[in-house]
Amino acid sequence: MCIRDSLYTWDSGFIGLGLAELDLDRALDTLNAYTTEPGTKDTVQSARPTAKQNSALPDSAFIHHGSAVPTQFYVFLELWQRTRSRNLLAYFYPRLQQYHRFMAGRLGSSTTRSFKSNLLRTWDYFYNSGGWDDYPPQVYIHSKRLESTVTPVITTAQVIRTAKIMRMAALALGEDPAEYDADIAALSHDLQTYAWDEDAGYFSYVLHDADGYPTDILRHESGVNFNMGLDGASPLTAGICTPEQEARLVAALMSPERMWSRYGLSTVDQSAPYYRDDGYWNGAVWMAHQWFIWKVLLDLGRADEAHRIAKTALDVWQAEVADSYNCFEHFIVQTGRGAGWHHFGGLSAPVLCWYGAYHRPGRLTVGLDTWVESLTVAPDATALSTRLRHFGAPHHAPVVIVTLKPRAYQATWNGKPIAINTRYPGTLEIQLPQKTQVGEIVIY
Repeated sequence: MCIRDSLYTWDSGFIGLGLAELDLDRALDTLNAYTTEPGTKDTVQSARPTAKQNSALPDSAFIHHGSAVPTQFYVFLELWQRTRSRNLLAYFYPRLQQYHRFMAGRLGSSTTRSFKSNLLRTWDYFYNSGGWDDYPPQVYIHSKRLESTVTPVITTAQVIRTAKIMRMAALALGEDPAEYDADIAALSHDLQTYAWDEDAGYFSYVLHDADGYPTDILRHESGVNFNMGLDGASPLTAGICTPEQEARLVAALMSPERMWSRYGLSTVDQSAPYYRDDGYWNGAVWMAHQWFIWKVLLDLGRADEAHRIAKTALDVWQAEVADSYNCFEHFIVQTGRGAGWHHFGGLSAPVLCWYGAYHRPGRLTVGLDTWVESLTVAPDATALSTRLRHFGAPHHAPVVIVTLKPRAYQATWNGKPIAINTRYPGTLEIQLPQKTQVGEIVIY
């Protein structure tokens, strides 16, 4: 796989996640390149600065080019889970704090939170909300020039998740998490209030009037919800869905009639009237957004569904590489063949993450709601102990993946035996109990 330099902010986050499987120092360098020194920040900075712009870098909240999907926060979280470095935590916390504040519309010149609904949009900075160029409602609002009145879902959902990541980091540092609590509460309330479509079972693009008040959800000319796809399911990543919403969205994601294909998740629901089978994103499988869903499924305790995504992705990628020796951007829903640019490492980097999670001895993998407080792995990868703090909903029973040398194992949770599911020899899945807050896993 070719992992190369990239100007795009969200691509570079996935490059960082891939590099974390190969070289933690290079992953840290990638994260550092897209965050800026804390201080009074006013705007985002192009990833291709001129010499004059370079001198103004301290006035930039973060380095931005392309789709405003804040993947740097996930690199930060992964680096913490791997290293538990207090120096890393203290260094990046203020840098990511200003990044989050800008994305949340609370810093300098940010225009992301311009509506009375509190729903966020980044159309002022780039046309693409989630990296998905021909995602149907996004294409529609640009064709009708509705950018000033319509919000997607993913921006608000992602900022709720960055607030949750920052809240965990703040608590670890002894900082006050109040600002993140406020963002989580306000943005979650308004996504639920204005964007959920009970009939469709998806969250919706939301229309606003000239005064910034929400008026309706965006519908296709057929009358159906225009956001039946990964954007409509993105509040799963935020972790703000009700149990009923979680069940409906996961069912849609894993249904062959809806989002699931033989080759992974389609970006658009295949039952939607605006679905195509020959698009760039519309009618294609991409690794990047599948990574978010995989992490969410671990949070939800859905080990089988998480493994289905990971194994399918690894099989699809390996089959294409074995046949063509190319690392393509995306894969066609109908055939599973690679398409697009043929040397595209960034958004395919999750295959490294999935391989590491299930096949590299000495690895601990958790979802987005779990903070690794300590981790000890035996030098020969035949035992492991870890202290975890869970920040997810009380009804969640999260899954932890531990990969060790193949042999028989037993495990305890807070000193009591806990069941192990052996996915592969040495690959262990442990489901923690509901209402988990903090505890220790010992595997021997």
